Amino acid sequence: MKRFKIFTLALAVAFFLIAAPAQAVLQDMQASVYKWTGGMGSDGKAVLTKIDSGITFKVLAVDSDTAETTYYPGKTTALTNPVTTTSFASTSICNKKVAFRVDPTDATSDRYVDLIVVDTVGGYTAFVENFDQYTHTIVIDERPNVVHQGTIWFGASSTSEINTGINFAPNTLVQDVRVEVVTVASAVTLDVGLLSSGTGGDKDGFRKAVLLTTAGYVKDTAVITAGVSVAYVPASTYGALLVTAITGDGATYSGGGGKSYLGHVVVGPLATQATTLTYQNPSTTGAGYIHYIFSRMR
Repeated sequence: MKRFKIFTLALAVAFFLIAAPAQAVLQDMQASVYKWTGGMGSDGKAVLTKIDSGITFKVLAVDSDTAETTYYPGKTTALTNPVTTTSFASTSICNKKVAFRVDPTDATSDRYVDLIVVDTVGGYTAFVENFDQYTHTIVIDERPNVVHQGTIWFGASSTSEINTGINFAPNTLVQDVRVEVVTVASAVTLDVGLLSSGTGGDKDGFRKAVLLTTAGYVKDTAVITAGVSVAYVPASTYGALLVTAITGDGATYSGGGGKSYLGHVVVGPLATQATTLTYQNPSTTGAGYIHYIFSRMR
């Protein structure tokens, strides 16, 4: 009888282990964010400054554009992804860190995620690949007189001008702006510019009427041509802040300008000066990234 009971117990345990459903492995990940502005200590090491506010970040599946499902650190409360600057700074959520709970969809080891971390004060960006629970430091390069690539996401919105939260520093030279389409939207166009309510602002000053109908990096297809006068055909998708004005004949051409490789200088620091990056996407589906090439001149 004793052997029968032991056998029955062992069989029940084995059945439980086999029949029990696989459970998601939630991992808590956190890292402090620092910026490097070029300073070096007497020991030759970079001098870093911790950033406690103004950080927004997006958590992606490894080598993918798919956003991970994220939760509050240590909890199962849903955390909006991308994570806002408000959540980053909140002591009850991220507590001034890139912090979240996630079940990575990394098929190889169920361990890693990719991150896009943006300091909205200046627009500097760090791309972190294979981030895991053992990584606790993220450094953003914010040196002046160095060309940087910044990235911020855009999503379906409305006919309103949407504030990305990016505020360029005074004396920033924006050299180029490119649009990357991830989620297409048929016959829909995107505008990118500086907050139109600010002095010198222009809501489509960087890119205008960029079609979101094809996934990938959108090229400016305008080519220079000569007719009654010099113009660009078809219309350039570069806006007035990045073009050199060229007068067309008005009857045939609608572009009137191509990209100026000098770029646009954000002057500042007047309170009304336009320094804020915005976009306008009237679709209900289109989404992707805005990439901007810039440098702080001094």
